Amino acid sequence: MPPPATTFKLKGPVFGTPTQVGLGFTEAVNQGLLDLATIEGSNKVLEQLWGPPVSQYNKAPRASKHGRKTGELRRHIGATVPEDGIAVIAAGEQHGRQNLIYSAWVEGISSRNQRSTFKGYKMFQNAYDHINNNPKLYEDYIGDALIEAFD
Repeated sequence: MPPPATTFKLKGPVFGTPTQVGLGFTEAVNQGLLDLATIEGSNKVLEQLWGPPVSQYNKAPRASKHGRKTGELRRHIGATVPEDGIAVIAAGEQHGRQNLIYSAWVEGISSRNQRSTFKGYKMFQNAYDHINNNPKLYEDYIGDALIEAFD
């Protein structure tokens, strides 16, 4: 069973071999994807593990969330852009390591889940759904990166 990861891949004529488009286009799209995957993706996974962020105005203690025995999984959540136009949210890959072995079980995609009553938390799937069901996020993050690159 593959380790849990969420991947976003952009396709289309604009993302093909550069012709008239400046060379900064691909880098800007990749930066926008990385920001999107980090801010909206990995932070969504972390929120499910750790609870909503504590603001300077709300100093209430964080609610106890699932997955908080040692905090090891929480420390390994992150995002990368391994190829042009592809962003990945994973549990360890951003540091050049393999995903944590038990992250597949916590996500609910391990063969072990098939044999137990624990079906997983679906944290990566929830993060993917959050981004995929909000197309405006693509516009905001990638569009802002493009505007910044060509200003």
